[in-house]
Amino acid sequence: MKRTIKKLAAMVLYMIFLCCLLKTEALLLFSPKYIGMFLAGCIILCIPYLEKGMRWEDVKTIFRKNAIMAGYLETFMLIYVSMIQNRILLETLMAELALDIRPLFYGFVCYVILKEESRTQIQEDKKKPMDEDRDAEAGAEKREKKRELDFSKLTRAEKQVAELARRGLTNREIGEELFISEATVKKHMSNIFDKLEIDSRRELR
Repeated sequence: MKRTIKKLAAMVLYMIFLCCLLKTEALLLFSPKYIGMFLAGCIILCIPYLEKGMRWEDVKTIFRKNAIMAGYLETFMLIYVSMIQNRILLETLMAELALDIRPLFYGFVCYVILKEESRTQIQEDKKKPMDEDRDAEAGAEKREKKRELDFSKLTRAEKQVAELARRGLTNREIGEELFISEATVKKHMSNIFDKLEIDSRRELR
């Protein structure tokens, strides 16, 4: 919430700064009446989507999506009213249109600020379980490293088979390498697993 307010304040200050540089009246851009109409429109458009027990993040997402719609609708109505009341003259056409599209600017500001805020929150939420997974993996790696395999328990033939298995060779490839049958390799692997108290080839590596 604080970050949202800070971003809004920064954007407003920047717009005022630009207005001063361009020698334009900043108050014309920030019309309290139009801003009030815009906010009221956003709230009304959000009502159908609101439910009991909704999180603040969900409310912000709904508000962000409806901010652009509220800006479009208010802009359309302002242009429409200006036209039917004959307020738009050919000489002042562009000036009147510039004032009437202010709600689009308000909608864009709300959309950008809330979008960045939502994205930051999502990233933070995702980061927590990822950090937990990394910690778990790191802990598992440490436990595996701490547990040293005692190859002195193995016979000479079993050591040869274990070394080739650590390199990633299959039982058939080990048999071809050592000129023994695949069944013999399987028997050696079974003995290796029992003596080293492991369950898979991966633990040999």
